[in-house]
Amino acid sequence: SCKVAREEFDGSAMGVLEHDRSGVGGCLVVTSDNAPSDKGILLYLNCDGRLDDAIARATEHGGAVLTPKHPIGPHGFRAIVRDSEGNRVALHSNTA
Repeated sequence: SCKVAREEFDGSAMGVLEHDRSGVGGCLVVTSDNAPSDKGILLYLNCDGRLDDAIARATEHGGAVLTPKHPIGPHGFRAIVRDSEGNRVALHSNTA
């Protein structure tokens, strides 16, 4: 499962996506000029082998499914959700 650690840097809140050295990690930064959007970039989150659970958790926490799980050719499967703040996010898995 993905773990998120909350940190602060220069007065900005950060959600650090923890990972091991072979995994993909990142962070989400909240600043005073951020505004939720469903028109901006489409961020993909790796949910490999846990796509159905990730979709369920997104809706349990106030999000909504915009595009249900579907195949994306040789790249596996994805679903597009709107998070609880109004941002579009793609959830991706190599397996169904």
